[in-house]
Amino acid sequence: MGRFHEDTAVADIDGVLTATLSRDWEIWGPNGGYVAAIALRAAGLRAPEGHRPASFSCQYLSVGKFGLAQAEVRVIKAGRSAACLTVELSQDGKPFLTAQVWTTNKDDGPTMAATPRPEAPLPADLHPMEHYLPPDAPKHRFWANFETRPVRWIPFGQQLEAGEPLLQWQRFRDFEAPDVFADCARMLVLIDTPLWPAHRRAQPSEANYIAPSLDLSVWFHHAPGGVEWLLSDARSEESHSGLIHGIGRVWSEDGRLLASGGGHMIHTPPRG
Repeated sequence: MGRFHEDTAVADIDGVLTATLSRDWEIWGPNGGYVAAIALRAAGLRAPEGHRPASFSCQYLSVGKFGLAQAEVRVIKAGRSAACLTVELSQDGKPFLTAQVWTTNKDDGPTMAATPRPEAPLPADLHPMEHYLPPDAPKHRFWANFETRPVRWIPFGQQLEAGEPLLQWQRFRDFEAPDVFADCARMLVLIDTPLWPAHRRAQPSEANYIAPSLDLSVWFHHAPGGVEWLLSDARSEESHSGLIHGIGRVWSEDGRLLASGGGHMIHTPPRG
């Protein structure tokens, strides 16, 4: 089991930014949301002082390898209240992710909250995922990083309705928020990761393919403030011509919409 704030940390040594991709976050290689989180934290080291993330978009160019990676961050625009940065993650001189990040220091402006949180019991009133699984169920190391409490348990082999949301409360184990960029980086994992299950659980059990992510876009609405439990609301409503689309939102227990976004995946035959 990894600790998210440690496993996404980016070191700045004499102006060179590096991070280590941990095998604790493996799904078809390093999890896409996890790798994106490293890119966001790299941007945080070069963002103007007092800024927080406003939006994040990335392209997954290839699958990274577990081990050392380099991050190159460029400030494209630095205005009075917003900055735009680009991030490239690479290994052995080969880029595997490129991203663009907007940051801001604004704390005033119009206020509107017209999107209610989905009706769901709070995590204290729900069973953890382990309650539903047989004792001999295989345990994927990636999921050991979270405590997961499904809002509605859907047994494996039973299909979701097309477009039906996959709702679950999740808590990163032993998480600490060293800064607002690490705090918001959790949203990237919770939007990227469930898009595939939201699609796959709506397909017949005999379907045999994987769907690596092509891209991810996330908009940050509220800084989480270090809250533990986060409600992941993911759904996949469209898939055509080899492209699978998913959208996701992340909510706090007190009803704030923390982030929203989505991404495209591409239909791929199973590996091996």
